[in-house]
Amino acid sequence: MEFGFFYHALMLVVDLLLIRSMLKHSPTTIRRGFALCVIGVACAVVLAIPELKYAAVGVFLHGGIFLAAACFLVFRQRIDGKRRWKLTLFLGGLASLALFIGIEGFLIEPTALTVKYYTIRSPKITKPVRIAFLADFQTDNIGDYERRTLELLKTQKADMILFGGDYIQARTKQHEEKLITDFRALYQELNITPPLGIYAVKGNQEVGTWIGWNALLHDLGIYQAQRTITLEHGDIRLTLLGLHDSFVPTQRRFSNPRNRFHIVVGHAPIFSLGKPNADLLLAGHTHGGQVQIPGFGPMITLAKGLPRRWASGKTTLPGGGTLIVSHGTGLERGRAPRIRLFCRPDFVVIDLLPEN
Repeated sequence: MEFGFFYHALMLVVDLLLIRSMLKHSPTTIRRGFALCVIGVACAVVLAIPELKYAAVGVFLHGGIFLAAACFLVFRQRIDGKRRWKLTLFLGGLASLALFIGIEGFLIEPTALTVKYYTIRSPKITKPVRIAFLADFQTDNIGDYERRTLELLKTQKADMILFGGDYIQARTKQHEEKLITDFRALYQELNITPPLGIYAVKGNQEVGTWIGWNALLHDLGIYQAQRTITLEHGDIRLTLLGLHDSFVPTQRRFSNPRNRFHIVVGHAPIFSLGKPNADLLLAGHTHGGQVQIPGFGPMITLAKGLPRRWASGKTTLPGGGTLIVSHGTGLERGRAPRIRLFCRPDFVVIDLLPEN
C-alpha cells in the first residue's frame, strides 16, 4: 500500500485531534486557534518527510481543514460584531482558497486529461491529414491514467502521431526497468498504428538514465530521432529536432520547398525563437507551467527567453508559422509537488486541410 494512504490517514487523525482541541472549551481563545493551525500545518510537513511530494498537498488540504475550524472558532468569540465578521470572512476565504487548491490542484486536475483540437488550412495541403501530438507522458507508474491516455490517443484516428519527449521518470534502475516493461506491454496491447507512422524526439528526462529511451521505444513501430533529421510524407515535410537543437533559438536553415507543409517538432519550444522556416512548430517541456494564474499565465515555463504567452497553447509567430505547445499528459515527478492548477494535462490534435 502506498505511503500516500498512510500519510492521509495519519493526517486525518491529526485533523480530528486538533479540531477537538479547538472546540473542547466554549468559547476558546483566538490565539489558541491560530496556534493549533500552525501545529497542524507543521504536522502536515513533518509527516511527509519520507515522501516530500505529499507536503504541499498536506499543507493545502489539511491546512484548509484547520483554517475552516479556526474560522468557526472565531465566529463563536464574544468580541465586537464587526471585528468578528471581518476575521471570520478572512479566515473563511483562506480556508476556501486552501481547500480549492488542495482538491482541484492535487486531486482533480492532474488526471483531468483533455484533447485540444486545432484546424490549419494551407494551400500546400492537397488532402486532409490529421496529426496527433503528445508530449511529456512523464510518468513514474504505468496505471489506469496512462492506459486511458493511450486509449484516448488511439481513438483520435490520426494519420500521423508525434511524440515530444519525456516519457518516463524513474528513481532507480530497477524502477526504470519496470516502467519500460509496463509501458511496452501496454503499448503493444493497444497496437497503435497510424498510416503515416509514429515519430518521437528525445526529452531531457531521457538524459542520464540507466537504460535509456532506445529500450523504451525500440521495435514498437516508432521512429526515434537520435539527432535532427528531416523526412517527407506526401504534402508534409517533417523535421524532428535533436534535444540540443530544441533548446537553442538558432537561425537553423531548413530546406522547405514551397509545395510542402513543413512541421518542426522539438522537445522544448525555445527553438521557435530562431524563426525556423516552418509552417507548424510543435513542442512540450513547459507542462504549460503546471500552475497558471488567470490573466497572467504560467508561473514557471522552464524555457529561458521564451515569452510567457508562448509557453502554452497556440501562438501565431511574428515571422509566420504556428507554434503549438502542449501542456503534456504527465507532470513533474520525483519530490516535486504533483500539482496542476488551471492547467489541465492535454495532448493536441491538428487537422491539416486544403485552403479551399
